[in-house]
Amino acid sequence: MDLSFIQDENAVELIDGITYEFPYTMHERDLSNYTVPWHWHEELEFDYAYKGSIVIETINRTYTIRQGEGYFINTNVMNTKRKADKSATAVEHAHLFHPILLTGHFRSIYETKYLNPVLKNQSVEVVIIRGNTGSGKEFLKLLHTLTRLNNEEHAEFQIRNLLSEGWTLLVQELEMQRQKNLFQTPSAHERTKDILSFIHKHFKEKITIADISVYAGISTKECIRLFKNTFHQTPMDYLIRYRIEQAKRLLAETDAPVTNIAFMTGFQNSAYFSKTFKKYLKMAPKEFRQSRRMDVLIL
Repeated sequence: MDLSFIQDENAVELIDGITYEFPYTMHERDLSNYTVPWHWHEELEFDYAYKGSIVIETINRTYTIRQGEGYFINTNVMNTKRKADKSATAVEHAHLFHPILLTGHFRSIYETKYLNPVLKNQSVEVVIIRGNTGSGKEFLKLLHTLTRLNNEEHAEFQIRNLLSEGWTLLVQELEMQRQKNLFQTPSAHERTKDILSFIHKHFKEKITIADISVYAGISTKECIRLFKNTFHQTPMDYLIRYRIEQAKRLLAETDAPVTNIAFMTGFQNSAYFSKTFKKYLKMAPKEFRQSRRMDVLIL
């Protein structure tokens, strides 16, 4: 089960497995006890809800993908993923690939005629694909085949061909769905990216709403308003939740003492860290660590 998630200071995900030689990889990610932080990347995603229901939140909308449904995430779409509230588990199979795998060289007909109309269409961010149409059924079958090929050697040509076929099916789905999404102005979008980048880069430090506002070049009041309109929480609420998510990862993946993890994730003392952690997770840090290790033993 792939639980790795690495970002740079601008909240761009550095996708494990993507290489220059073959810019494709598959991740099986368990979201049952993990929230993917706000992020974006150039790579495209052909994904599948393998177990349970998954919620994807973007700047503009919230999407719920039920078990057995597929979904496409467009390039550079800022999003976060988590388990749906009423779902016991949530596991996704994510097929990630850089557009160049399908376009080939710069300004090829594949790029200009087939990919760019989708990549450059800001109304297309997340497309849910169900099995109630011919193209939807074929797309879901294709995802299962990609998953099977992931562990096979010498499957690169087959994978590329399937991704190309998947793109054709996606375009058919888009035409049928006639998806019309409303987007924020680019300036507001870029500003929220700036705020996220600052928080992700400095979360280990003592930062205030004034620090964030100065970095974004806006007033404190405007910073809070913009962030609440986009993420439905204040910047400081997001900062605390982000610190908790980083602490969860360290508790699950390392043997570092709880006190050290508190300081490593920006909390000023272990008592406040434990109190805050319990407020959000309904269990103490040590209990969370023990529960995660029990999960591993069961698997």
